[in-house]
Amino acid sequence: MKKMKVMKSGMLALAAAMTVGGMTATGVAQAGTSATVSAANMYLWRGTNLTKDGAQVAGSLDYAHDSGLYVGAWTTTETGGTETDLYAGFGGSVGKFSYDISYWKYLYPEDCSGTPSTCDLGDNDLSEYAVSLGFEPVTFTYYANAESGKPDNNYMTLDVALGKFNIQYGVWDNEVTASDPTPNDYSHVTVSYAATDELSFAISKASNDGGYDNNTSSAFGVEEDPLFQVMYSKTFDL
Repeated sequence: MKKMKVMKSGMLALAAAMTVGGMTATGVAQAGTSATVSAANMYLWRGTNLTKDGAQVAGSLDYAHDSGLYVGAWTTTETGGTETDLYAGFGGSVGKFSYDISYWKYLYPEDCSGTPSTCDLGDNDLSEYAVSLGFEPVTFTYYANAESGKPDNNYMTLDVALGKFNIQYGVWDNEVTASDPTPNDYSHVTVSYAATDELSFAISKASNDGGYDNNTSSAFGVEEDPLFQVMYSKTFDL
């Protein structure tokens, strides 16, 4: 199931980072240009698995300035196609206090029903703002829909960093509309462990708080079975 379908059918055209395939909304940590490649057994995104039929391969290109400004592009495989995210933001820290504000745009192939030449990137009206505030070891991040005229669907996370461990609690708060009256709120808890700078592990458990059903043909939703992710990533300074 493609993330585009998850968001359009179940979350009413809202995306975001959360974490996005291991990335967070805090952007690039060091100044300069860098590239990252990664491979994982699944695309773990906000407590859901977006590559139910296989693994995930991803890559990014990022530029960060000493002022805290950053821009980047991230692309990945997912069930049924690919995804490319464009983002820009500003972040920094003062002592134990950290802050970040960013804009994210999500692009998907418009039509992969024909030959590969028809799978062009297109604007699917999926974008959002992310605001993050932290005071070590706790960080709160709020993702808001950036598309005008769309329902008020938002996602929030609370992270606690404990050495090499990170514990995240995430909540979807989605507006029920006349065109899509199905409740689609859910929450998840994700615990990740950074064994090394390149190798990480994560376990995530979601809960269908609003009756968001993933087991029927008429609705998209979230799995309640635990998900286990193993990811290897490598960053190169350019």
